[in-house]
Amino acid sequence: MSSGQFIVLEGIDGAGTTTQAALLAEWLRSLGHDAVPTLEPTEGPFGSIIRRILEGSFGDAVNEQTMAFLFGADRSDHLDRTILPALEAGSVVVSDRYYLSSVAYQSLDVDMEWVEALNARFPRPGLTVFLDVPAGVCLERKRAMGTPAERYEHLHFLERIRANYLEAIAHARAAGERIETLDGSEPTETVAERIRALVAPLLA
Repeated sequence: MSSGQFIVLEGIDGAGTTTQAALLAEWLRSLGHDAVPTLEPTEGPFGSIIRRILEGSFGDAVNEQTMAFLFGADRSDHLDRTILPALEAGSVVVSDRYYLSSVAYQSLDVDMEWVEALNARFPRPGLTVFLDVPAGVCLERKRAMGTPAERYEHLHFLERIRANYLEAIAHARAAGERIETLDGSEPTETVAERIRALVAPLLA
C-alpha cells in the first residue's frame, strides 16, 4: 500500500480514542516521525453531514443502512484526501476510528456481514488498537464532559455496540488482520504507554 504506517484506534464513545490518538501522534513527533493524526467521521463534505446527523439535526430520520453508505463515502474520501497520500510520503497515520467503527455501529440495525462487505475494499491498517471500556464507564465519561448526548450515547446502544465490536474484531483477526485489545479504563498515561509499546516495533 505504501512506505508509511497506518495505525487506528477504536472503541465505543467515551473509550478515549480521541485522547489516545492525540497522545500517540505527539509521541511519534517527539521521536522525529512525521505523524499525521486524523479521524472519522472526517471534517470533509461527507463527514460534515454525518456529524450533523449524530448531533440530531435530522432527528431519527436517517437509518443505519444510510449511515453505513455515508460512512463508506466519507472513508473513501478520507483515504484519497488524507490517508493514502500521507502513507505514500512515508508518514505515520494515526486515525481515531476507521472501518471497524462502521461495522460495530451500523450493525445495530443492519446485518454485520453486509456492513463488512461494504467496507471490504478499503485497505487494512498495519495495527488497530481496540480500547475496551465498559459501556457504563464510557457513558459516565461522556456525561462528565457536559455535552449533549449524541445519537449513540445511550447505555443500551453502547452495550450492543461493544458486543458488535468484539464480534467484528474476531472476524477481522480470523482474516489475518492485526488487532490488539487494551483495557481503556486504566489511567490515561498507562494506556498511552501500552499503545506506545505496541507501536514501537513498527517504527524500527
